[in-house]
Amino acid sequence: MGEYEEFFKFAAKAGALEGYLYEREKVEPLDDWVSNIEKMYAGLPDDIKGEMRGEFGSVLTRISTYGERVLGNEMRKRLDNLLLKL
Repeated sequence: MGEYEEFFKFAAKAGALEGYLYEREKVEPLDDWVSNIEKMYAGLPDDIKGEMRGEFGSVLTRISTYGERVLGNEMRKRLDNLLLKL
């Protein structure tokens, strides 16, 4: 995949979490999933982060909204902190 392979993997994980939480009443532990998104985002080049900032912010907001009833406070706080970094 080349130059954008890590970007694609990151986007796929974030989008998958958003879809997984959509209208879900109960979830399995998601700590590893959130940790992977945090680590992958931190490892992206700054120019890629800049280009995707708006859309990633929208995805994080939807993750937080969809997971409001099922995500624990710690995980929601971690996602909110990631949103603040944007």
